[in-house]
Amino acid sequence: MQFSAIAPQPSEDEIRDYANHLYVQRGSVNGHDCDDWEEAKACLCANIPKESLRTRMHHHTQITDRAALALVRHGRS
Repeated sequence: MQFSAIAPQPSEDEIRDYANHLYVQRGSVNGHDCDDWEEAKACLCANIPKESLRTRMHHHTQITDRAALALVRHGRS
């Protein structure tokens, strides 16, 4: 019999705390709560600690908004 290791899923409280961190890091701009939640969950599953974040550009995220991309290129993310 084989057993596969399943990583524990982050709790709702952990995701909420991380998403709030992303919200504050982005300048507390409303309207991105679902994006923050999904990114927080992905970061937690990838074991990316929020304390080490200086930018929202992680290996698993992609910027599709041209305005946001311009800001990132100029170091304003």
